[in-house]
Amino acid sequence: MGPSLYGVVGRTTGSVPGFTYSEANRNAHIAWNPATLDQYIANPRGVIPGTRMSYAGLRDDQKRHDLIAYLATLH
Repeated sequence: MGPSLYGVVGRTTGSVPGFTYSEANRNAHIAWNPATLDQYIANPRGVIPGTRMSYAGLRDDQKRHDLIAYLATLH
């Protein structure tokens, strides 16, 4: 189970207080925007090598874009 995705667009990797992130995620310093989220959701370990994210990725472009559009409404 990961950190809350509420407000993820505009947030920086590894920045939700109280969540235990991998060192790789804490130190990535990536700002989550539609482009970085698209890359990460497609291939988490390709974007942040060493992440503990046990998600293989979402390859379907439309599903990723729909998910990111939804996440952008959560603020």
